[in-house]
Amino acid sequence: MGGLVYGGKFEQTVNEHFSHKNIAETAKKFKEMEQKHGPYSFGQMMKQMVPKPEDYPHWDKNSGEISEHVRKHLTEVIGSNLRSAQPLPMVLKVGENVDHTHDLHVKTFAHNGQVHIGLHMLCPNTSLKK
Repeated sequence: MGGLVYGGKFEQTVNEHFSHKNIAETAKKFKEMEQKHGPYSFGQMMKQMVPKPEDYPHWDKNSGEISEHVRKHLTEVIGSNLRSAQPLPMVLKVGENVDHTHDLHVKTFAHNGQVHIGLHMLCPNTSLKK
């Protein structure tokens, strides 16, 4: 999951769906998705949220390269929030890590009187060649 690929339009789209204004509708759609397809795992909803899935043809491969630990953490944070009675808005920020690994930092913070969940996804550093 390249920080450069997922840090622009993808990040903006996800943040729009997770915004204070849209989080209730996103949570409703999430619950409907789980009823129809079973328990959520990271990646399922993202493909449905982007306006043009063809803009991210490598989504399954890229998200599959994220370590199991990070995918599990994303699944737990996003899933438990969207299942809650009062889901909090979430903010995604995608960037590059200092090394060749994925990492996730989760932080709650207040903005304009509203508590948010911040998801800082770090992707492998593209300047480091394997």
